[in-house]
Amino acid sequence: MEYCKANLLDLFALERLEEACFPAEAFSRRLIKNLLINTKSAVFKATEPTGKIIGNIIGTTKKENSASVGRIFSLCVLAGHRKSGVATRLVQLLEEEFCLRNIRKIRLEVSTLNNVARTFYERLGYQMTSDILPRFYHDGTDAMVMRKYLS
Repeated sequence: MEYCKANLLDLFALERLEEACFPAEAFSRRLIKNLLINTKSAVFKATEPTGKIIGNIIGTTKKENSASVGRIFSLCVLAGHRKSGVATRLVQLLEEEFCLRNIRKIRLEVSTLNNVARTFYERLGYQMTSDILPRFYHDGTDAMVMRKYLS
C-alpha cells in the first residue's frame, strides 16, 4: 500500500470512492475539487500497487477562538480493504499534517448509529464530547462530536 497527498488528477477516482463508501452522503465532484485546491484542507490517499485508490481522508482547518482547529471531514476505505490498517494510517498522516501546521486540536462528527466508527476513533485516542448535532446527516440521523488533542 502506498500513501501520499491526493491532487486534482485524483478527482474522478476520489468521487467514485466517496460514492462507494457513502452512497447517500457522497461529496460532490465540485466539493472534492474545492477541498483538493484549498490550502486550509489536506487530502491523503491510499493506493494499491496498481495505482487504484482504495481509501482517502480529508481534513480541514479553521480558526476557533484565535487557535487553529483541525477537522476530519471524511474518512473512506473500500469495504474489501477495511480492518487492514489503511484507515489508521490515513488518520495518522492527517494528524502529522495537522501537527506540521501547529494544530493541536482535532474534531470530527460520527453518526450516533455508527458504533464501528466510534470505536475505531476511540482506539486512536479520540474522545466523545457532550455535543450532539441533531439531524446532521441527510437521513436525519444525529451526529456525535469527538475530539483529540495532539501533543
